[in-house]
Amino acid sequence: MLLLLLVAAPAVVGTALVVGGRRANGIAPIAAVSVALFEATLSVVVAFARPSMLTPALSGISVGLAVDGLSAILLVTVAGVFLAVIVFAAGDIGPGESRARFFGLMLVLVAAMFATVTATTIFTLLAAWEIMGATSYALIGFWWPDADRVRSAGVAFITTRTADLGMYLAAGAALAGGTWSGGGRWGPSDLSRRDRAALARPSTGCVSKLHSRDSG
Repeated sequence: MLLLLLVAAPAVVGTALVVGGRRANGIAPIAAVSVALFEATLSVVVAFARPSMLTPALSGISVGLAVDGLSAILLVTVAGVFLAVIVFAAGDIGPGESRARFFGLMLVLVAAMFATVTATTIFTLLAAWEIMGATSYALIGFWWPDADRVRSAGVAFITTRTADLGMYLAAGAALAGGTWSGGGRWGPSDLSRRDRAALARPSTGCVSKLHSRDSG
């Protein structure tokens, strides 16, 4: 419950601010700072409690989150940095700017970051990673009238999407190699239990097919 709250709170408030648009500009900084303070406190509690959760999402696919030693450190770090950024932005972004859009995107971004560092299933990891990438793109190009900022957002988006290919290939190789527990569960511990030959088999098959096609 605590872990779900850690991810859901900024996601829900952030989505509400983005949907609210300029009508929510007045309350956006206060709402964002309040959520950031709440998340900073809750992240410490979660880091010590080490909760976990697994719930069905689609047929054969589950959403899984868990906190271990490394993710506990990352959660507290992300929450602390996020609080500092939000407090600074609350005083830096004036009333004439699209405050609701900025703070809403920031809240959705941190929710995705929390989900990414605690994900225990492939579905959760990839979904959170893509949301994080999309919100990062939107924040880099936040001041869209500035052509340089929009160009930078485009470069960042293409660069990260290109790098994502490696992650998707690795996920596909893990799935094809049988590294998939019942109910759609997956984690690094599953990879350590697989022999290297099993994990290499899907990649070898792909290379062989490409070689055969080129030869033909």
